[in-house]
Order: sequence, then structure tokens, then C-alpha cells
Amino acid sequence: MTKFFFCMTVDTEPDDLWRNTGKQTFRHFDQLLSFHENLAARGARPTYLTTSEVVENQSSRKVMERIVNTGTAKIGAHFHSWTRSWPFQLPDLGTPPVHANAHQLGQSYEEQMLDYTCRATKRTLGIQPTSFRGGRWSLNGQSVKSLTNCGINVDTTITPGISWEDSSHPLQSGPDFRDYPRYPFYVSRESLEPKSEGSVLELPVGSNFIPDRTTALDHSFPRKVTRKVWNTLGRSYGALWLRPTLQSSTQLRCCLKGMHRDSVPVWVAMIHSSEIIPCKPLPTEREVSRFIDRCYTLVDYARKLGATCETLEEVRSYYERKN
Repeated sequence: MTKFFFCMTVDTEPDDLWRNTGKQTFRHFDQLLSFHENLAARGARPTYLTTSEVVENQSSRKVMERIVNTGTAKIGAHFHSWTRSWPFQLPDLGTPPVHANAHQLGQSYEEQMLDYTCRATKRTLGIQPTSFRGGRWSLNGQSVKSLTNCGINVDTTITPGISWEDSSHPLQSGPDFRDYPRYPFYVSRESLEPKSEGSVLELPVGSNFIPDRTTALDHSFPRKVTRKVWNTLGRSYGALWLRPTLQSSTQLRCCLKGMHRDSVPVWVAMIHSSEIIPCKPLPTEREVSRFIDRCYTLVDYARKLGATCETLEEVRSYYERKN
């Protein structure tokens, strides 16, 4: 029988980076410990993929220390190229700065930013991150070299079925993950080609396709109409993923059921820490409350289907033992 794992992952950042105000605040950390405790009470073991700004800010760092001290969470690495002043020279991103994907700046710059993030986490929390997600889903073959050199051995950036390509600016264009598998796989230095062994274990974000991948990713007008009608009727159709901000409870359950049916062994869900208070994706208290309820329901349903809740590092350890 397949052993199933559920991983709640949290991109842990300053407040509402979507609004791009140029000023960073950390108000939502006042509520993050309570949110974590409610997740943990349901059995979740989140991985907080954390930026250097968070660990360098005294108030948010104290919250992360308390979360880690519960013994029910791990800290990983995450960063954006434009959200801080780096202690090394970068290409000019303009004013306001272009939201550049790190891999578009080149491997050496990407590695410097990741290295700084990991060192900041080690310096402030005493934790060496080994898990990672690219900001704005930034990742390419050269990124594997950056991850390996910085001690990262498990990544969860790939979103099967989704392309992050952006024609508005070459530095903003992200990867195309439409053809990637939903199952865990390894990558080795300088390649994202799925392999049975390698230096980094890739745990793709959970996804499902209704009625199948080809149909779900067909963006022709008839398919778009069909998708809209089905979703209006409350029935799931198209590409689904474990993103409670954007997916309904029905879609999240359908996504989990599809992965269970297809024996996809690792179910990675993704949220942002700042989504627990009003922000650009969830502008009202009511929308935030519903989002939080979806997060809790997602954990409950994953466990009901037989999944064991683990951190990314714990899943990596399981695969090492298995191999």
C-alpha cells in the first residue's frame, strides 16, 4: 500500500508584499503563533519557508522562535530578489524594482541571495535550512547548483500543470512546469530532469486534473466555458492544486482525492503567512476567516484519507531511509 504524506508549507514573509509599498511591516506575526497552534492541534507539522527579513526583524523572529520551540514545525529558506537591500551588488532592477525571478539574474546572483538567507537564519535562529521554495516560483536547472552549494536537499517549487511565464518583462518571466510529474523525484546539479536519485529531492505542490491533464490544460474557448459552468455549479473541473487561497473547499477535497486515487505519495499544500490577516488576495476579514477555515479543513481531510502529516525535511528523511 502507498504511504501518504501531507506537508503544509508556509511562505513566511513580511505583510502583504503584493501591494509593493516599499515599506515592510510584520503585523500578521501577532496572530501567526495562534494559527500555528490550531494547525498543530489538528496534527499538521508545517514547514515555514522563511525570508531573511523575517528572521532579522526582532518581533517576527521571536514568533518564529516560539513556533520552532513547540517541536511541531521546521524552518526552511525562501527569498525574493527585490524586497530588500542585499549586501552585494545586483543588476539594476529599476525604480520601483522589477519583481525579478532570481534564476533570471543568473546562478551566481541566485546563490548569493540564497546563501545570505541561509546564513541569516543560522545566525539569528541557530537553524541551518535544508528545505526551500523559490520566490515567485523561481527555479531552473542552474538553481540546483545554488541549492546544493547552500545545503538545501529538498525543494518544493515545482507546480505541475502551471506555467509562470510572463511576457511583461524578461526578468519577471518564471518557469513552465506544465509537463512536470506530480510524484516526488530527484534532481541533480544543473538539471531539472526528473531522476530516481540526485542531490535534491523535489516535492511538487499537490495537484490534480479533472477530467485529465490534457483536457484540464486546454485553454480553448469551449474548454474555458465548460470549466466556468462546472465551477459555477460547485463541481470541480480543470487544473486543481493545494492552494487554499485560490481554491474552494470542494476543489481542495477533489485535489486530495485525486492524488490519493492516483497513489501520489506526497501532498504539499502552499500558503503565505501574511494571508492570515487582510491582504491583497484576501482583502476582508470575512475572506481571511474563510481561508483559515479552508486550511484547517484541508488538514482534517488529508488525515481522513490516511495521510501522515510531516515536514519537508521529515519526508526527505523517509525517502533516504527507503532508498
